[in-house]
Amino acid sequence: MKSLKVARLVLVLSLGAAGAQAQTAAEGLGAMQARLAASEGYAGVFGVSRGGQTGVASIARPDGAFPVDPSTPVRWASVSKMITAILVFQQIDAGTLALDTPVATYLPGTTVANADRITLRQLLGHRSGLAAELETPDGPPGDALQYCGAARAEPGSGFFYNNCDTIVVGKVLEAVTGRTFLDLVNSRIGAPLGLTLTLPEGPRVEATMEDGSAEPRIWLADFGPAGGLYGTIGDMLTIDMALIEGRLISAASLDTMLTGDPASGYAALSVWSYAPDLGACIGTTRLVERYGEIGGVQVRNFLLPDLKVALAVYSNDHRTTFGEVWQGQGQGLSIDLIRAAACGVPPAA
Repeated sequence: MKSLKVARLVLVLSLGAAGAQAQTAAEGLGAMQARLAASEGYAGVFGVSRGGQTGVASIARPDGAFPVDPSTPVRWASVSKMITAILVFQQIDAGTLALDTPVATYLPGTTVANADRITLRQLLGHRSGLAAELETPDGPPGDALQYCGAARAEPGSGFFYNNCDTIVVGKVLEAVTGRTFLDLVNSRIGAPLGLTLTLPEGPRVEATMEDGSAEPRIWLADFGPAGGLYGTIGDMLTIDMALIEGRLISAASLDTMLTGDPASGYAALSVWSYAPDLGACIGTTRLVERYGEIGGVQVRNFLLPDLKVALAVYSNDHRTTFGEVWQGQGQGLSIDLIRAAACGVPPAA
C-alpha cells in the first residue's frame, strides 16, 4: 500500500479570510492526492498554490526506494528553463538585455554557431536552429557549450527543442551581470522569495526507468540553466505564484514570456501557453505548462494565470503516465490533476 505524507498548510492570509481560503487549498491538495494515489506507479511529491495558500504532500514508493517528502530538494529538470527565462526578463526590464539583439553582442568571440544572427527571443522560443542535444553528460563537469556543436538549421527557420538554447542564454546572463547562474537565481529570485535553489555537485541516481531499473548516474551541473536546478516543490510553487502575480518581472515582460505561438505548438518563451477548455469548474482559460524530464524523473508544472492557481508534480518513477492536455481528449492524469487542484474534487481515475 502506498503511504501518504502531507505537509501542514501554512496560513499566510488575514484572519478574516484565512478560513475559506485555507479550505479551498486543502481541498485542492486532497483531491490531487486522491487522484495520484489511484494512479498506478506514481511516487513523488506534489502540491498546489491557490487562494494565497500552498500545500505540498508526498506519496512514498512501496519499496521505500528514493524517499522524498515535502521538504526534499528535488530535480527540477527543464523547469530550470523557466527560471532562466525569468532572469532574462529581469535584465530586459533593467535595460541590460534585448530580446532581438544577436547574442554575439553579449558574447564577443563566442564559438556558438550563428551567434551573429541568433537572438535571445529565438533561444528562449527554441527557434535558434542550434543542435538538438538532449542528453546529459555522464562525466565530470566541463564547458556545456561543447555539447552544442554545429547548428542543425537556420536561425528562425523552425521549432527545435533542445538544451543548448538555454545553455547559451545562461552564458549571456553571466556575461552581462558578471555573476554565476546560480548566484543570479538565488540573489534575484531566491532571496526576495525567501528560498534557496542549488545545483548538484556530483552524479545523482534518484529514480527508476520504465522497466523498473535504476536510472543511470547523471551529471547535471553543466546543464544548470537548462535542467540542473534543485529545490522543493513548495519552492517551485512559490516562484510560480510570484511570476503570475507580477512580483518578479514587469507586466509587459510577463505578457511576452507567456504568449504562445500557434505556429510552434503554442510554445512561448521557455513555457507553453494556450487556452484549452479544461471542463469541470474551470472552463476555457489560459494554461501555462512547463515540463521537465531527465532520466527517471518527471516534473509537471502547471500555471493558471487568470485564476491565480499553480500546481506542480514530481515523480521519481518513470512509469507514471501523465498524458497531454493539448491533445484535447479531456482525460488523462495531467488534466485530472489540474481539475482537482482548481476545483477541489478528485476526478475518477
